[in-house]
Amino acid sequence: MPQGIRQHKKTSRYESIIYTAEHLFLESGIDAVQMQDIAKAEGIGIATLFRYFPKKEKLIVAVAIKNLERTLAQLNTIVQSPKTAYERLEDTLNYLLTNQTREKNSAKFREAFESYASIAKEPLTDIELYIDIQKEITMALLPIIEDGKSDGSLRTDIPIKETVITLINTYGTFGNNVLLKSPITYTEDDFLPEVQLRILKDIFLSYVNPRYWS
Repeated sequence: MPQGIRQHKKTSRYESIIYTAEHLFLESGIDAVQMQDIAKAEGIGIATLFRYFPKKEKLIVAVAIKNLERTLAQLNTIVQSPKTAYERLEDTLNYLLTNQTREKNSAKFREAFESYASIAKEPLTDIELYIDIQKEITMALLPIIEDGKSDGSLRTDIPIKETVITLINTYGTFGNNVLLKSPITYTEDDFLPEVQLRILKDIFLSYVNPRYWS
C-alpha cells in the first residue's frame, strides 16, 4: 500500500476513534467507559486501539483537544474577517452563545473533562497539549484587541486586553453553567438561560464600546 494512502487511513482511524470515544464519554461518563467499550464501538480490536492510544487518559485528552480545536478554527474565521474590532468581538460572543445553545454536547464534554482533570491525583498525560490549545485561543483573539486600539471601535481608557479576555472567559463560563445546569435549576419562563446570555452579552459590549463612555 502506498505510504500516502496508509497515512490517510491511519489519520482517518485516529479521528474516528476520537469521535467514537467522545460519543461514549458523553453517553456514559468518562469514568464508566472502558477502552474495551471504545474498541467494540469502533469495530476494532483492543490491541489496535492501544496502538493509537496506549492509555485511556491519552485518549481522553485527545478528545478534549479536538473539542477545543473546533472552537479555535471558528474563532480564527471570525477574527480574520474584515470587520471592525467591535463587530468581531460581538461575533465572537454570538458564536459562543450559538455554540453553547446548539452544540451543548461540546460544552458538556468540556465541563466533564475539566472536572475529571481537576480532581486527578496526577496531571493527565498530554495535558500540556490541551493547555497549549487554550493559549492558542487566547492568542487568536489578540488581533481584535490590537485592531480595536487602531480603528477606535473599542475603548482605550481601560486595559482592553485584560478586559476582553476576562469578558470572553466569563461569558463562556457563565454560559456553560446556566445552560448545562438548566435541567436542575429553576428559572422563570421569561428568564431562560438564553435570555440571560443575551443580556450579559449586551452588558459586556456596552462596556467596551467607546460611544457609551465618551
